[in-house]
Amino acid sequence: MSLSQSLLSAHHRRRWSVLAAAFLLSACSSLPEQSAQREAVLASVPQTASTLGTQWGEGRESRAYAVPAQRVEPQRDELQLAYSDERSIRQALGQNLDAQRSILLDQGKVELSIHDGRDRPLTIYSRIGQKNYQLAGKSGERYVLVYTNRSATPYEIIATVDGLDVLSGKAGSRSHNGYLLQAGAVLRIEGFRKSADEVAAFRFSPKDRAYAANSLAGDTRNIGVIGTVLYEVRPVTPAQPAVQSPNPFPADKNGGHYAPPPRY
Repeated sequence: MSLSQSLLSAHHRRRWSVLAAAFLLSACSSLPEQSAQREAVLASVPQTASTLGTQWGEGRESRAYAVPAQRVEPQRDELQLAYSDERSIRQALGQNLDAQRSILLDQGKVELSIHDGRDRPLTIYSRIGQKNYQLAGKSGERYVLVYTNRSATPYEIIATVDGLDVLSGKAGSRSHNGYLLQAGAVLRIEGFRKSADEVAAFRFSPKDRAYAANSLAGDTRNIGVIGTVLYEVRPVTPAQPAVQSPNPFPADKNGGHYAPPPRY
């Protein structure tokens, strides 16, 4: 267990969620047993070669500030969600395919769904009885990661898109800081965080236009996958937003803590 600073994030719909800012944890030296088992299952079922990536989209208002939080080891669950166009997924999975609108994590305590720009859940496919989840997307379509906590336990959510951390734009790591999902709350992650006030929307795109293909931290081999890790955290009391004074150098507000823009 380690004590951290956290950020409270409010997106443009004025819903509130909590964002962890500075977890001082060392990198994991090995995967937990449940993660190793999941990877073995994924290796035994057909996977779609993704035709899509995720582009650095338009800016969307999303404010964030610090609150105290405490992570509890070990992690509670981990998910790998591949994505591609629907036709490719259907061809790869064949006739024995299952369709759903959400995925349950940590024995149903947390539900993940992926919504489009109209807030409608996208279809997630898998082989019947298996967990090789594959999300169907369309190039140009905006999407949002929606986590619903159906328990009395608060969680930290570490999310990656195309192998890049959604907060920092760095190569994803389980030791990175993540969003804090309060008990009974809904967390919407709408894009790569550009600053304490704004994110760059997630938009499906051709792979060569993906953020990961145009970022120094990106690796094109990781394009086409969304990652989620859950940690339990001790209860926290959200702080009030700090009053911000005028900034004579607003372009420097990123400070290296958030995702840098792509290099097209």
